[in-house]
Amino acid sequence: MIGLGKVLAALMAAVAICAQAQPVQHAFLVQNSGWMEPFYTDARSSFKPLIAAVGAAVAAPEDPVFTLAFSQSSPTNISPALLHQGRGPTGLAPVLAGLALAKKSNGGTLADTDFTEAISRTIVGPFKSAPGILWIFTNNKNSPNNDLATAERNREFYRVLHLDPSITKTLAFPLGMQVKGQLYSASGLMVYALAYGDSAARALDRIMAEGRLSKVLTAPPARLKPVDQDAVRIVPTSVKNSPNIQARLGDDRRTLILDVEANRLVPTVALQATLENLFYPYVISTARVDAVLTAGTARSPVTVTPPLITGLQPGAAQSVEVLVTLPIGQIPSSWSLPALMAMGKQVVVPMVVDIGLSEQKLALSKKFSVDMNGLFPGDPISEVFVPPDSVRASHALVPMLVRVQYPLLPLVMLVAAVLALLLATVGAAWAAGRSTRYEVVGDESRRFIVMKPFSSLPVRNGDGQMLGTVKRGLGRPRVISVADGHTLRLTGR
Repeated sequence: MIGLGKVLAALMAAVAICAQAQPVQHAFLVQNSGWMEPFYTDARSSFKPLIAAVGAAVAAPEDPVFTLAFSQSSPTNISPALLHQGRGPTGLAPVLAGLALAKKSNGGTLADTDFTEAISRTIVGPFKSAPGILWIFTNNKNSPNNDLATAERNREFYRVLHLDPSITKTLAFPLGMQVKGQLYSASGLMVYALAYGDSAARALDRIMAEGRLSKVLTAPPARLKPVDQDAVRIVPTSVKNSPNIQARLGDDRRTLILDVEANRLVPTVALQATLENLFYPYVISTARVDAVLTAGTARSPVTVTPPLITGLQPGAAQSVEVLVTLPIGQIPSSWSLPALMAMGKQVVVPMVVDIGLSEQKLALSKKFSVDMNGLFPGDPISEVFVPPDSVRASHALVPMLVRVQYPLLPLVMLVAAVLALLLATVGAAWAAGRSTRYEVVGDESRRFIVMKPFSSLPVRNGDGQMLGTVKRGLGRPRVISVADGHTLRLTGR
């Protein structure tokens, strides 16, 4: 018999397989305007191999893939220009090998750059306004119409990333790449991942969780959007009030797992834990923490002490005590069907801890800001990572699994009871089919009758006259009626 935990695991695996089976379209937007000159002309440049490696890491064989070069449109230059489309990333490297700098006129002037135009035209063009992920490879200089105020144009681009609701998730991967051309030199490169639509955001989350991209872009991505989700996570270290409960973090580094025996379950679990800042590259300057546990339709309080976060650096952790009130009504009793089906093994009860941060103030990590200024000197790169003023709260959903180990005793007792009932039923059926002879005396004359359990028998004398009626249950029969003027009784034998 399959335990409930195995059933849940199988269902979760099936959901994951279905999610992975859904293709997601990718657009690889490669900047080839004049500002990118050193990335194309420096023989040491690893720009094109990097793009091909990212494509191979993120695009599955069945995913629709579009490769586009972008600069800025002019009467003689199309931007973004579709270079290739197909399934999977196999066509990237050959197309990129022949890609050169774009020119905005026949006179040979190198093209300008318009980020917003490239994004909007890709969405309404190749994507046909359907969800997808845009991968942008750029030196982070936005200069429409040769506007030398690239810093201000970048600010406009950053506002689009933050405020456009159709861009549901944005990650930024700043990379060091020293290149020098005849016209310009550069120290760094930016790779943006923009999810257009909710399903694209889920696909991007899946790609990051699977670790495919981290093998190419080894530094952690900076999160631009959303900045109000997945703020922190709980990392348990021990259980204070019950040594019989074991707490650990799941393989996904997010799920909180509690292992407990059914007969040692306590209503409130006191966890010694750390609260880790997932807001890279932000420092949580201040925030107040509150949490609630949800299991099915039941909700119960979670207390985090101390309730205030101050000066928590990205990736750093703060020691806390977490009191989790378990919804006991949602945990099957030892005599419930799920527990009995587990046959002495574990029953998994899924729950979710919703952690909220209120009165939140974020600041950009100073180290990150210094690093960005080194890669993109003169660019207001730090401003893109400043959350909008409207973001003053965030939350994180922490999956929790309570794995209850049930004893075999209830199952053994149930099996014993079933066997006893079965034996009793068989015995009753056997007894019901067994005939027994009894001696009766009617009108002082002895005779024998044969009766089965649960039967009635009329008794007559030798002349055929009715003497009375005898009825039998499981035991000895008894006289239930005697005819007038006659006598009828059973003997003691």
